[in-house]
Amino acid sequence: MAKVFGFAPLELRPGVNGEDFEKFFNNEYAPFGQKLGWKGYVLKADRGERIGKYAVIWELPSIELRNRQLPAPDQISEEVLQLLGPEFDEANKKLDTLVVGWPSTDYVEMV
Repeated sequence: MAKVFGFAPLELRPGVNGEDFEKFFNNEYAPFGQKLGWKGYVLKADRGERIGKYAVIWELPSIELRNRQLPAPDQISEEVLQLLGPEFDEANKKLDTLVVGWPSTDYVEMV
């Protein structure tokens, strides 16, 4: 089965400390993905045109799992919403205070 990688280059909101974002993602947000069988990575560019800027990569085990949990772009299944509970809504609200948008593109592993 081919893995899926969701890639999101991020812009922190003005005044947001990068360390605060890193801590939030790793300690509060990524665990929601772990409940779904995903692995989350927060990255910071150290070379190139996005130096100093952040990105997030979600690693999902398969296209089938992604399609079941996220049936369409920007759509989360009821199964997932129930599993994650109201705490997920609160985490998304906090995420919105840290980053501008969440542009994401999915890439499928070529095996």
